[in-house]
Amino acid sequence: MMFACCSSGCRCGNKCANRSFQHRPMKKTKLITKEKYGTGLVTEEEIKKGDFVIEYVGEVIDDQTCEERLWRMKRLYRGDKFYLCEVSSNMVIDATNKGNMSRFINHSCERNTEMQKWTVDGDTRVGIFALRDIKKGEELTYDCKFVQFGADQDCHCGSSNCRKMLGTTKSVNSIIFRNGHSGSFQKQHVEKKRRETKCENCVGQILRLWHQLQRKYVKCWVFDFDQETEIHTLQFPDFHLEKFNLKEEEWHILSVRYY
Repeated sequence: MMFACCSSGCRCGNKCANRSFQHRPMKKTKLITKEKYGTGLVTEEEIKKGDFVIEYVGEVIDDQTCEERLWRMKRLYRGDKFYLCEVSSNMVIDATNKGNMSRFINHSCERNTEMQKWTVDGDTRVGIFALRDIKKGEELTYDCKFVQFGADQDCHCGSSNCRKMLGTTKSVNSIIFRNGHSGSFQKQHVEKKRRETKCENCVGQILRLWHQLQRKYVKCWVFDFDQETEIHTLQFPDFHLEKFNLKEEEWHILSVRYY
């Protein structure tokens, strides 16, 4: 999934609701030890649906360096874990030795977060966002949808709809996540959907908004923003205007409209 943050020159200023990575409102988390699959990550505060949880970071390397590291770890085979996220062609984030808490988020067949690929001031970055409200003390998980390259592995997520085994068929990926022991290669598949990759300003953006009264998604664009009240004015296809606090609404940017 490709999203775009507004640039630092957005007319909405520091109150822009579309600058998750610039503001970096990362949630408080802590590590825990799980009996069947080692380290996990839990939240130390309540998280609302759609909130930015944490960015997936590490060394940015190319495909050749990635393959060299994989084969080196396989030859050594010391049971080490590795964390490699292939974001796009010839761009891989290696969080094995340099990363943050995000690498400890475990797989679950009934996930509460998802990975999203964003363009921020021209750079591609990967963020983890909440799919639903998450309670304080709850473990953070996502559905890795592994593409299995080694022996099958049992799934220990314990969810009611657990698939029992990790692994699926090989496919073309937009984000690939190799996360496991150096004896087998695993990939995370995220369906690729291209979206506008340049976003300079909230004002002028075309949105897909979930309209509470109409109970459906409607197309509109951002007409204006009041920094004092933090309210956006949206214009609809019939040219009427409505005011919304976009921090409390469900919406997605569709494309760029310049005035």
